Amino acid sequence: MAGVTLPESVFDNRLATAYHVANTSVCHNPVSCNISIHAVMIQVDTQKNFDSSRICHSFKAEQNRIVLFGASGAGKSVLLKMIAGFFNPDQGRIVAGSRVLFDTADGTDIPIHHRNIGYLPQEYTLFPNLNVLDNILYGLKVRKRELDRDWFQTLVSRLEIGDLVTRDPGSLSGGQQQRVALARILIIRPDILLLDEPFSALDSTIRESLRDMVIDLVDELNIPTLLVTHDLDEAFVFAKELVLVQQGEVLESGSRDELYQHPQYVESAQLLGFANIFPVAVTDDGIATLKSGDSFHYNRRVEGNRPFLCIRPEHIMIRREDRPVIKPEKANLVSGHVRHIYHHGRYLKITLEADSGLILQIAIPVHVYERLEPKEGMMLRVFLKESAIVMCESRYNEG
Repeated sequence: MAGVTLPESVFDNRLATAYHVANTSVCHNPVSCNISIHAVMIQVDTQKNFDSSRICHSFKAEQNRIVLFGASGAGKSVLLKMIAGFFNPDQGRIVAGSRVLFDTADGTDIPIHHRNIGYLPQEYTLFPNLNVLDNILYGLKVRKRELDRDWFQTLVSRLEIGDLVTRDPGSLSGGQQQRVALARILIIRPDILLLDEPFSALDSTIRESLRDMVIDLVDELNIPTLLVTHDLDEAFVFAKELVLVQQGEVLESGSRDELYQHPQYVESAQLLGFANIFPVAVTDDGIATLKSGDSFHYNRRVEGNRPFLCIRPEHIMIRREDRPVIKPEKANLVSGHVRHIYHHGRYLKITLEADSGLILQIAIPVHVYERLEPKEGMMLRVFLKESAIVMCESRYNEG
């Protein structure tokens, strides 16, 4: 939408009074401005006790797109609500940029209405008694801030809601409601954006479109943004940094690509889709011998005891019988029979039982499947890429 013509009533004297100037330091080129408070993104070190459990979060993120990833009930949403100020940790510290929001050590506790945080939950949160325009402007009204026309125009255009401003929320689709809710948050120029699975109730096409809009906006504005999700594909698309959460604590955190490919802990590998995880009996000079008796070479040296060999299913390669096996592949070559084939749309999952009894999970793109035409019961040779084998330890020291 190239331009949006607003109803003249947006700027009449009544609304001008309601949205009285309270903050004159406004960037009038919001897409290009880069606010210095966002140079350091977020640091969290908190503990919250409940009747039968304790939730501990500790991590630091330096990128603006951070994903809290883990199973439902792991404690991800609790952290977002503590950052927002809905309730406090029992102890610890929360820092956003250069601003300390909460710290039990010195008694800091910025009230929720002074934190300038945008929070978008999964549920549609528009006020049913207000039209779209008044919903968007509500945050400015309660904060007694001036309406920046340019920023409003930018938002409704980018979010493609300019033709919806006079409509009631009940007449909107789910995706439209979430875009209006996002505009209501962004109009206040939040210092942090907290997204609590806001796309999960939408169908796949709308979910992807809205997620891409959010990615573009938060990157252009450089807003620290935390997204909660239990969808691995969504986590990978959105994240620059990942925080893996399990049973109320952070397993590990770091850059998306490094953590996705080389987790330290076997519990992290399980969360991140490493479908092949095997206990190791012996490691010796880059060779791991499994308890099944199979041995594999790996080329990423690690320190300490790493008693689990992990590899992603897409990193096990099928070798055609009519192609010679090159020397580097011979050490990690496995033969076996196809037990099952499962179609997952964009890829197929093959369960292979090796001659030794080892069970491997393999993921191949549709075009590879169509070329090779594997069938259940067929003999296959596969190769485990040395560079993709990850040696992991247990977070809980279970060997």
